[in-house]
Amino acid sequence: MGQTWVEECREYGGARLQMMKGGEGPPLLVLHGAAGNPAWMGYHEELAKSFTVYAPSHPGYEKSTRPDWIDSIDAVAHFYLGLMEDMGVERYSLLGFSMGGWMAAEMAAMSPHCLDKLVIGSGVGIKPEEGEIAELFTVAREAVAGMRFFDTSQVPNYEETYGQPMTREQADQERNNRETATRWCWSPYMHNPNLPHYLQRVSTSTLIVWGREDAIVPVECAELYRRAIRNSRVHIIERCGHIPQVEKPQEFLEAVVPFLRGE
Repeated sequence: MGQTWVEECREYGGARLQMMKGGEGPPLLVLHGAAGNPAWMGYHEELAKSFTVYAPSHPGYEKSTRPDWIDSIDAVAHFYLGLMEDMGVERYSLLGFSMGGWMAAEMAAMSPHCLDKLVIGSGVGIKPEEGEIAELFTVAREAVAGMRFFDTSQVPNYEETYGQPMTREQADQERNNRETATRWCWSPYMHNPNLPHYLQRVSTSTLIVWGREDAIVPVECAELYRRAIRNSRVHIIERCGHIPQVEKPQEFLEAVVPFLRGE
């Protein structure tokens, strides 16, 4: 079978945006985490069987350019709301991972009428009450990589996808991605103190998905998101770390796809 998705370049808001797109059906915007856009993965492919999946690289990531005005998570959220309107997509579902989950939550608070369904996967954005969000920007990349998964033997094609030495181009891109995320998330670190208050106006049907053994964002944050969003529920994936869509993709999809379909 040939490639089932296309890569597009879109111009909006002073940015040139790299966008992967695939599938047919209701629109679904997928927002990646701070590490970068992982290209078209197995979970994208499965989601594209039911939805038209839009998977952009955030401004400043990969091939996307970042205008100076996009200087915070709040600004990125405004950017994506405007982008979807500019594309003529008036209503859509939203799925965000980690930093992308924070963006998704901000978008929902700003414009809840645009959203059909909301999925927050291992999202930063709300400060834990007991634990701490792990420090990612001042530690070695190897240490960060070790925190992403609970058990790498569970990750399909782990060595092929994550175990290969980085090329110089990939290393440069990783440094650039980290610089962009640091600019957006450094102070206050990885959260918006006002976000729980903003989310009180959100009634969008919401699924919050977390790995029980998340070593980056404490699982307690799933419950904090649930408290903040009144029409929400939590799905915990056992023996799983920060990236359930990669570490346990089948369990992740079994929870997310029926929810997005309204089943």
